[in-house]
Amino acid sequence: AEAGHRIPPRAARHARALGVAPRAVRLKDTRTRWGSCAPDGTLAFSWRLVMAPDWVMDYVVAHEVAHLREMNHSPRFWAQVARLSPHRTAAHDWLRCHGAGLLRVG
Repeated sequence: AEAGHRIPPRAARHARALGVAPRAVRLKDTRTRWGSCAPDGTLAFSWRLVMAPDWVMDYVVAHEVAHLREMNHSPRFWAQVARLSPHRTAAHDWLRCHGAGLLRVG
């Protein structure tokens, strides 16, 4: 329930900043990835993301929203992520260190 109140508004805010609109924002019970962006524009996130610090959750949401503009990991993609999430490097490092433990919850 908490994820449903925290993740979609962040996605909407980041999407507005980039001038894009996701087709849908869904929460899933995934254990292998934090988020995804489907070719049809649907964003999906692990509900476990709410257990990460806010700035980490914000980075993951920004990362997936940026895929609505750039469906790759090119320099242009990373420039969009950096525009939306100033803590992207620290958040990425945090997930590398602590993410596996969170994905095992539940």
